[in-house]
Amino acid sequence: EGIADHVLGDIASRQARPSSPMEHFHAFRSAINWSESFILSLVAFQLVMFFICLLVSRKSRSLTPRLFVMTFIGVTVRSAEWINGLGARNWQQFATQNYFDKRGIFIGIMLCLPLLIDSFIMLLFFLREAAHLLVEVKKEEIRRKKAGKEGKAKKKD
Repeated sequence: EGIADHVLGDIASRQARPSSPMEHFHAFRSAINWSESFILSLVAFQLVMFFICLLVSRKSRSLTPRLFVMTFIGVTVRSAEWINGLGARNWQQFATQNYFDKRGIFIGIMLCLPLLIDSFIMLLFFLREAAHLLVEVKKEEIRRKKAGKEGKAKKKD
């Protein structure tokens, strides 16, 4: 057993491996069967989530749908380890190959990363809306101070 492990280790060490981040990206991309229904469903889910995030982040929307979407994203990302384990145990039922490694690279890149980008975009919309609201509040404050000073000046006359 020790000799077999040593031989396999020697073989693996001589194989060409990606050395740059771009080579890792291309290796990851080429390892995925993009025509597989599981992958297409995952991509469709990410597109739907992106458009939902854009829809609920509009100014005319209330806070409740935004918080619901953010909570859903948080729960999904937090559950990624469990989802990865579930996928590793049952991948034969929905995929042609096992995408679910022990470190969760596939789930991290294909599920969590797009959802975290969606939540970051929602955060940017929150911040933009807060900045606009702050400007409006300050304008109203200045307008009221100005009206108060004019009212006092008229009373003195």
